[in-house]
Amino acid sequence: MSLYFIIIVAREIPFVRIFYFNYQEYYIAAAAYNHIYFILYVRCTGIVLLSFQRYFVIAHSQSQITTKIQTAPKLQVIVVYWTIPTLISLVVLKDTNFHYNSYESMAVIAEPDVIQRNTLMALVVVSLTCILCSLAYGGLFFFIRKNSKRLSTSLRREVSLAAQVFILLLAFFAILVYYSFQNYFSQTQNTGPIFYMRAIYPMANGFLSYINPFCILFLNRDLTKQVIRSVYCKKFKVVSFKEKV
Repeated sequence: MSLYFIIIVAREIPFVRIFYFNYQEYYIAAAAYNHIYFILYVRCTGIVLLSFQRYFVIAHSQSQITTKIQTAPKLQVIVVYWTIPTLISLVVLKDTNFHYNSYESMAVIAEPDVIQRNTLMALVVVSLTCILCSLAYGGLFFFIRKNSKRLSTSLRREVSLAAQVFILLLAFFAILVYYSFQNYFSQTQNTGPIFYMRAIYPMANGFLSYINPFCILFLNRDLTKQVIRSVYCKKFKVVSFKEKV
């Protein structure tokens, strides 16, 4: 979201708009277009990693893979998280032939073949994301159904966390529909709907950004109670969990 505010929102400030328009050839106009796909691939990577992390932690809690995942150094997690989407985005980030159509509207103009390639690539990546996450949650569903009576307290909390990520996955299916239409319009070179749908993308992007915090709030009863108590300026209650043996 910070990239969006820097590249898109900040240009509503007059001197920033002038600067962006005058120096647009220095990857400013390109960044205004390319950052959309880079952020998308970051989100896709994140939800795939989260989904499989939830699957291994719950369904294979004693395996070596789970142990490595849970004990991985923070630096290693950060490197993996950012390297994968960056490598995927290299195809997009190398494009520089963009320009603003006018100072007043600051709409980014891209070549038709670039739009066709990027929308098709986005559709493929989002589709693979939905497929991989669906496989992870399908396996998780069958495991929970088979072992529902034997789940420990800690694993039940992990299931609650998995439900939060699952709701985010449902939002990605909406993004899949979005890029299906984008790809269709780009392949048929119908530029009108492309510009219209590009204008509503910030709303979809914001939906993906803020749906997870709300899921955490609504699905975590203890956290919800603490938030309500903070609204009414009441003292927090410390909740302790005891593992059932």
